[in-house]
Amino acid sequence: MTDTTLDLRERRRLATRSEIESVALALFEQQGCERTTVDDIAGTAGVSPRTFFRYFATKEDAALGAHRSFDEALAARLEALAPGSGALPDLEDAVADTLRQLAVDDPTVTDRMLRVRCLVVEDAALRGACLRMDAEHTRAFLDRIAAVTGAGTVDLRTRVVAQALSAGLQAALDEWATRREAGEVTDLVTTYRTTCALLRSVAGS
Repeated sequence: MTDTTLDLRERRRLATRSEIESVALALFEQQGCERTTVDDIAGTAGVSPRTFFRYFATKEDAALGAHRSFDEALAARLEALAPGSGALPDLEDAVADTLRQLAVDDPTVTDRMLRVRCLVVEDAALRGACLRMDAEHTRAFLDRIAAVTGAGTVDLRTRVVAQALSAGLQAALDEWATRREAGEVTDLVTTYRTTCALLRSVAGS
């Protein structure tokens, strides 16, 4: 099998995955996560339920592809930092740069992050799926922070830094979604930077 054949197969796989994610998110917006079934998503995406489960464990997972893309991009960005260089401002820069680059490379990722955030406010099932994903990724995230900050192991400082980054990002996403739903033209990176500055102000008060 040639490299070209492998590349074509991978592109098709990614296209199928993206289509399922897009359909799931659209159906959740139209009728809610609870009232949407895997059969609904698969049928609308033009695949079988069996194919659906090759890509996703649950219907909720199918709407969270953008969050996985962000996590993967941030992980790569953090791994590029030199050990010991990860002061909190450096890590905030890494998050902001990741958000900015995703918006340039694939605007659909940040668009889907916004749409999911709007849904999470009202949809308990999807909110629970987001929390489970965050919990699953916590250990890997802590290990990356420990490596970048030079701690080596996950200590209290590592946990505090990780929680500060997470809190800033979650608050920024909520603010971004709220303003966009209200009709405001708001940039996610700018909102994140503003949130980080406010968090430092609150922590210093």
